[in-house]
Amino acid sequence: MHKHLIAALALAAVSLFAVNASAKCYHFSNAPSDVYVCVGKSGADSFDDRKAAKKICDEKTGKDCGSVGSSSSSCHSNSNQCFDETGKANRSLKDY
Repeated sequence: MHKHLIAALALAAVSLFAVNASAKCYHFSNAPSDVYVCVGKSGADSFDDRKAAKKICDEKTGKDCGSVGSSSSSCHSNSNQCFDETGKANRSLKDY
């Protein structure tokens, strides 16, 4: 029983790490299809990262971008709609 508990906890820890180490380029449900905001390059995905990204999206689009619809570790936009955590527009961002 003790071994099963340790195995379950280890699996949960690995799963949490995998989720936290993933994407930080966010697309929001009400944003235009090519608008992404990439934040938190040096840290894990967090509520604060998402909140900061939404604020940038709202400011850049001039409307409420809604909730996170999808995310990835990079962004590419032919119309320079990949915004970094300073709000600067880019054509491409990666390694988030």
